[in-house]
Amino acid sequence: MQVQPGVAGGSAQRKYEELLRSWRRRNRRVFVGLALVCGLIVLASLLLARIWPGQSWLLGCFAGGAATFFGVARLSPPGWIENWQLGAWGEEATAKALGPMEAEGWVVVHDLPTGRGNVDHVVVGPGGVFLLDSKRVGGSVVVEGEVMTVRRLDDPELVYRHPGSGHLLGLARETHERVLRSTRIRVWVQPVMVVWAEFPQRKVQGRCAFVHGEELAEWLRAQPQRVAPARVPQLVAAVRLSWDLSDQASTVTHGG
Repeated sequence: MQVQPGVAGGSAQRKYEELLRSWRRRNRRVFVGLALVCGLIVLASLLLARIWPGQSWLLGCFAGGAATFFGVARLSPPGWIENWQLGAWGEEATAKALGPMEAEGWVVVHDLPTGRGNVDHVVVGPGGVFLLDSKRVGGSVVVEGEVMTVRRLDDPELVYRHPGSGHLLGLARETHERVLRSTRIRVWVQPVMVVWAEFPQRKVQGRCAFVHGEELAEWLRAQPQRVAPARVPQLVAAVRLSWDLSDQASTVTHGG
């Protein structure tokens, strides 16, 4: 089975839409009842507007408000579902930031399946191989060590730690080992958390780098050259091949 990259945010967007449909199905009776109530308000407003033309503007507001309320209700799933939509938007923003670099010889692959999820972005260029995870969070971000702490803007006492860097480090290490096994190419894969939020530090270098999305392109360009331009296509193919071989091995193992 050949692994094919997708569009930025594609997996997250599909997951959001899948969960949204499931949530609506589970709450079908609620939405049917709400549709009936809102529909009656709209119908009554239209009928009353014919009886009292002088109140047409006010009655129109009632009708518009009822229709808007129903629409908003259907588009307001729980926060854990909306997070998938935010994730897709973050990946799209990263893709837009990386776009100009492709004309400079960098290769960008989005939404690369790994068999147990996906890699948001893989970037290969003179600075090496970079594994990117886009994070769009609602709050102010501070990075200490390899821990990203998010403080809610509207409630500074509400703080939580984002656990994503550990998973990203593991993916980068696994990608490095698979590329080495399948092609004998020895190149470190740098994990990068791309932050779309209020992030005063802007850039934090470490085993896992944290970079504000607006700084990403310049940060990548500033990395010391580790790869000859002629080897960039070979490295991109090696990264894809490493996951192809992994998927094939997984298929054989489970099939036996």
